[in-house]
Amino acid sequence: MNRLCTQGVGDFAAIERDLLAALKHDGARLLEELLNDPALPGPENPPQTDEENYGARPKVVLTRLGWITLRRPYFYSATRQVGRFPLDAALGLVDSYSPGVARWMCRAGTLAGSYQAASQDLLTYAGLDIDARQIQRMIVHLAPSMARWRGSQGPVFSPAAGDIFCVSTDGTGAPMRRKELRGRKGKRGGKARTREVKVGTVFTHRKPDQPDQRPERDDNSTTYIADIIPAQEFGSLLRAEALRRGIARARVVVFLGDGAVWVWKLARINFPEAVCILD
Repeated sequence: MNRLCTQGVGDFAAIERDLLAALKHDGARLLEELLNDPALPGPENPPQTDEENYGARPKVVLTRLGWITLRRPYFYSATRQVGRFPLDAALGLVDSYSPGVARWMCRAGTLAGSYQAASQDLLTYAGLDIDARQIQRMIVHLAPSMARWRGSQGPVFSPAAGDIFCVSTDGTGAPMRRKELRGRKGKRGGKARTREVKVGTVFTHRKPDQPDQRPERDDNSTTYIADIIPAQEFGSLLRAEALRRGIARARVVVFLGDGAVWVWKLARINFPEAVCILD
């Protein structure tokens, strides 16, 4: 505001940046004061019979407003040698990040193309300076729970929205650490340097209205799965994803794949009624 009052309208981008930074700074201080207020009703989670209250312990947390410092009670059981912070669990903190920041980190990490690009996106769009390695650790930490959540969901897209229900799969080699390659043979019996990551996708598309038109994939209809597992296990996962997406109600099912033996065996076992197209 001082810049605007003294210099007038000039660098409007700088005015926006400075004002937003000031609002976020004040908001972070208000949030910090609120969460550290002794009068604030806390989680109904008193110490258990074998736990002792060791008093308040500080923790620095990154929120969407910026960094704040929490002081929360710490309970420890000497019998079980386990400690816990009830407030951390009540707030849904993930390490040193709020749930909102953790969600942004995962989304940026999956959409930006690389963890470094995700780090730059968070800094540019949200003003959050988060190292690329922290984004990678966050995704690795939350991936198992996200996979369990996804498996519990019902059909997401109806194949009735498109004319063709498509399933496709492929594999690619990913460099691995030495301990992950022990006992594995490489191509032509040589030393293994990679492990195959299998990727599958499901989507729907419409038939073109005119003979000379190309088919159009339905907007927001594509989902993916990926894993480093044998082809037989991956086929079961891909079929489960297709069932979740509603393949049982599809008019026509198409399976797309290259000429790899494991790809066509997977198609024959898991999608026997599909029209197979060599990609």
